Amino acid sequence: MQIAINTASLEDMDTIQNLGRFYVYDMSRYCGFLSGWQTPENGLFECIDLSRYWKEPNRHPFLIRVDNELAGFVLINKLGSTPDVDWNIGEFFIVSKFQGKGVGSYVAQQIFNQFPGIWETSQIPENKAALDFWEKVVDSYSNGQFEKSLKTVPEPEPHPMVILKFASKGKA
Repeated sequence: MQIAINTASLEDMDTIQNLGRFYVYDMSRYCGFLSGWQTPENGLFECIDLSRYWKEPNRHPFLIRVDNELAGFVLINKLGSTPDVDWNIGEFFIVSKFQGKGVGSYVAQQIFNQFPGIWETSQIPENKAALDFWEKVVDSYSNGQFEKSLKTVPEPEPHPMVILKFASKGKA
């Protein structure tokens, strides 16, 4: 299995926005009972507007491919819960057929290595799959050297998030 992580071009913006519908659908499994997560009447899940990842310099979009097939995306930014955070996983999505096969773990580690510094990942507490995935990945990557906390984040509206904070072994 060949996994490629490529910087997403402006031409890729619609592709990532389209994949965002499936990302939101996947998250609805765990978050669907929360306010604002109801199934849309027209049956089309909507993703937040991700275009800022192409417009703002402190945001970076990436497309993921497995054996040259579209497999997901990762969006990183510099919006940490504390001023010392260098990088944050803004959004992370692996298409269902590639989940549980090591793709997500591999991609996360490659991204951490590419951007050295203090990292955070954040998960909605009810999203059990994301909590399990990120704790396993961060624990392995950091050799257990990470902080876990529950914090209220301000965007898009104040809500609790489980935050994992650690240092990247990335190349300087």
